[in-house]
Amino acid sequence: MLLCALQCSFIISCQDNDKNISFHYKDSDNSYTMDARFGKSKTRKAERYMNEMIGRQNNLSFSNTETDAVFTLDDGSKFYMKKTPGHIKISMNKDETSDQTYHAVKQMCQGMKDVILK
Repeated sequence: MLLCALQCSFIISCQDNDKNISFHYKDSDNSYTMDARFGKSKTRKAERYMNEMIGRQNNLSFSNTETDAVFTLDDGSKFYMKKTPGHIKISMNKDETSDQTYHAVKQMCQGMKDVILK
């Protein structure tokens, strides 16, 4: 029984490998969405990148958090983020987002793939 439990925990821990990476982007007339999945070990790297790109200038920190919320930035722009280890989903309604914030968040989302792959 103990051997079976050890084998099961090994299988579960091996599922977090850095080779299972997917990024999906959707940019329509009304919204922008990114859905990223990656190894849990890359989460801190992604959090630091998000802090650098949009967090600091808006007095936000994405470090060491799990999130399922709508964020309102200093300019009144809003975006939704669901973030857990190994998964980040961001979506924006363009009617609730300034052009400047839309471009900043979109640039961050598109750059995240390079950050994760490094």
